[in-house]
Amino acid sequence: MLVVVQHSHEFVPSLHLGSVAVDVFFILSSFLLTWLFMKKSMTLLAQGASVRTWVFALLDYFQKRFFRVYPLFAVTAVVLHFLSFENQHRYFIVRKPNQVPLYETLTFEYEHRYHVFWTLPLEIEYYFIIPVFVLVVLRLRRYWWVGAVPLFVWIVHEGWTLVRNSHTPLSLHLHTFMLGSLAAVVFVKIDLWIRKTEFKFRLWHTVLLRAVEFLLIALMLSVLFRGLLFDWVMANPAPPPEGFPFISVYVASIIVIEILQPSFVSAMLEWSVLRFWGKISFSIYLLHTFVIKYPAISHQPNYFNRFFARLFLVIALATASYYAIEYPSQLMAQRISRFLAAQEKKGSGSLGKFACMEKINRRMQSTTVEAK
Repeated sequence: MLVVVQHSHEFVPSLHLGSVAVDVFFILSSFLLTWLFMKKSMTLLAQGASVRTWVFALLDYFQKRFFRVYPLFAVTAVVLHFLSFENQHRYFIVRKPNQVPLYETLTFEYEHRYHVFWTLPLEIEYYFIIPVFVLVVLRLRRYWWVGAVPLFVWIVHEGWTLVRNSHTPLSLHLHTFMLGSLAAVVFVKIDLWIRKTEFKFRLWHTVLLRAVEFLLIALMLSVLFRGLLFDWVMANPAPPPEGFPFISVYVASIIVIEILQPSFVSAMLEWSVLRFWGKISFSIYLLHTFVIKYPAISHQPNYFNRFFARLFLVIALATASYYAIEYPSQLMAQRISRFLAAQEKKGSGSLGKFACMEKINRRMQSTTVEAK
């Protein structure tokens, strides 16, 4: 919804609320995917899984990612391709006529990442980094922090020094994704330690944790709104941002704290309305521009007419898109997951039977030799 606010140009566009939403999405996505893949990998390593099992696990991981993102994007790209140039320019800022070739758009050619399409190839590229990152962390075992500390220093350095804008390659946003993955690793390691030691949060632990969390929230809002603590307490030590504001460290830290010890912040974010918006958020992100730039709405002279028309129509369009495209795609991904699991078990069972038969044959041969 912050992207919708940014693109509507109704509320202080210079604050880069859309970029904040993109960064939060990058962090949440990398955090959740790293967390899930790390849990799966730890289970497979504990079981001593074969290479074949790992291959099926990776196939399942990638097909789920494909069906989560690509179908709705493909439908949107096809619709954009067949629109008139006037509508292409209005809704997706296409600069020249006949500049939306279908193949180049569907394959994420750099010059054809129109409007909000630019974030999708970055996310898809990072999907391939997550398995490598997780396996390296698990390979380090108890020395995972040896890599985590310099990685965190690099992330902060990149966040303070890089100038990031929209329509830029993954290299300029890699530290944001990596921070989400690093936060997931930190959470998993702390959670394992809590379970192993049976640690219990006491009152002073909770008070200290809340003090740190509220300070992080205050700093995040100060960076976002360019004031608050930086006007009331001290000047911002970081250089003024020329592009996206750097709030990733605050967001990732708050996520970890809230999962470890939930507060009213997580309870507020679990409000059913926000949860529903989260469910349809990808459709909102890709399709909102068809509503907010529609002339009959954008030319309304009354602000509240524009506001409520955009709010309800964006939610209605996104809801229809979710149940027409996203939800069936997720069901397809679940069916493929079950098929892959069945094939993996079927193959494992066949290998097991083959190994048992080989053992029986060897025993029979040895018994025959002894009898002779």
